[in-house]
Amino acid sequence: MSDEGEPSNTAVCEACGTAVPTYDVVSYGSIERGYRELCTSCFNAAVASALGLEQFENVRLEPVVMMDCAGDQHEFHFGIRLLGDVMALKAFELKAGVPGGYQFEILGKPDDDPLPLLGRLIERMRRSLSVRYLDRSEDGACIADQTVCGRIDWDESGDGRTPLLVIDGREVAWDEFGRMLMSFEGWQFQLAIRDRSEDV
Repeated sequence: MSDEGEPSNTAVCEACGTAVPTYDVVSYGSIERGYRELCTSCFNAAVASALGLEQFENVRLEPVVMMDCAGDQHEFHFGIRLLGDVMALKAFELKAGVPGGYQFEILGKPDDDPLPLLGRLIERMRRSLSVRYLDRSEDGACIADQTVCGRIDWDESGDGRTPLLVIDGREVAWDEFGRMLMSFEGWQFQLAIRDRSEDV
């Protein structure tokens, strides 16, 4: 039970009545017919039914713990979401009960066996965890080499005007990242933006 004034991290699925974490809820419907808050399992069943995908099976995957190159452990949760003719398999850490830190995604077809997809996703996760893009210096965090990979996220403190970066599974404010870049003053750079399901 949450303290008074704090937002709840659970919601009730309007189809099955199950209480699930808020990150496991999808608004499903349309403007004309209205929307229902469904758990991922009921959402997948509704999409599969609408598309006539009788063979689609919603699989629940248990969390796994993986270690990064610095010896820190990361617990990853998984979710499968059916998005029309695409099946998305996601892996994510939880920070204060919501997805944060490292997040990964891989796409497949609705009739794909999820276990080979999971194997490919875990291999991608291992590769990512084996690299550190930031290092520590006397002045704080710094870029370890000349390449940085991460995720662009929403920064509530900036009302969405500037991004929040997630690098090495930790949040990096835009100003902090700008300070790190100043050690390369005068250098050139190339910025490549890719979909979260693509390998980097």
